[in-house]
Amino acid sequence: MKFLHVKLIPVLTVLLVAVAGLQVLPVHAAYQDDWVLIDRFNRLLKHAKAGKVQAMYDVARLYEQGRGTDKNIQEAAKWYKQAAGAGLEFAMARLGILYFEGRGVEQNYQQALKLLTRAAKANVPSAQYQLANMYELGTGLPQNRQKALYWYTQAEKYGYYLAAEKIKRLKKQGTTVVSSNSGSLNGTINRNNAASAPASLLKILTSGQWFKSSKPVAYLPSNITNCVNNNFTSLHCVSSAARRSTGMEIITFNTESRIRVKDKTHFDVVYSRNVIDVKPLQVEDGDGNLIEHGPSRIEKGRQGKKHILNCQLKNKTRVSCRKGASTVELVKR
Repeated sequence: MKFLHVKLIPVLTVLLVAVAGLQVLPVHAAYQDDWVLIDRFNRLLKHAKAGKVQAMYDVARLYEQGRGTDKNIQEAAKWYKQAAGAGLEFAMARLGILYFEGRGVEQNYQQALKLLTRAAKANVPSAQYQLANMYELGTGLPQNRQKALYWYTQAEKYGYYLAAEKIKRLKKQGTTVVSSNSGSLNGTINRNNAASAPASLLKILTSGQWFKSSKPVAYLPSNITNCVNNNFTSLHCVSSAARRSTGMEIITFNTESRIRVKDKTHFDVVYSRNVIDVKPLQVEDGDGNLIEHGPSRIEKGRQGKKHILNCQLKNKTRVSCRKGASTVELVKR
């Protein structure tokens, strides 16, 4: 027993010293950001200072959120300005919102309107939503609920789902929207007109949301796709934005489809992809340096390849579609 007691004394001494050492650490060390975030911020800042536009935007976001660095709205605004000046629409959207709110910059509704409009036309959903809000409330410009509904509809189409309640409220107030370029953009089907379609097929298609297994489909009415009827025997549908990684790039795209009724139970679907944006992934080499990307081989805009589905309504909740030799089963919820 004496032997054990003697051997334990040095061990206890080391533990006490270690605990004492922990107690004298600076208080802020326990709350410091994860070193990975700090390292990422420092690398992005280096690239931003070297003129990399995407890095400018990323640095601004980190300053705004206080991730990897202290939160600093003024610094965020500064980097958003540089990225926006280089033509990055997502930076225009964030900067426009800061001008609207008067955070990090002096409040300026006209500057906000200018930036948000340009970003909204480039299909940045946050800009579309904020621009709609300005039109709805008449903040910094004459109130225009029709334009508000148009931009809320666009925002929802591109994935900004907070816009759904705004759309619903404006429609309850009797607001409609007509675009000189696009016609009716309510994003919903006129049920009375749909009911006059052959055998009410369009009414059945538009009265619910269509899924393949557990995933909503992008080419039929669903919770990710809005449709409008063209001539009571056809639909034009546009899905919200989705993203896909190739390993080197992030591709943002949506799906556009046209549905044509053939008879009481048969219809065709022709759909294609529309590339909204292509951004290179930040891939590092073994030394931690970002790999430079050449020009993307993927062009923005509607892709040439069209897909054709020959579909049959089996009952009010089930559709079977053929694509070449393959069969796709869809269910309505």
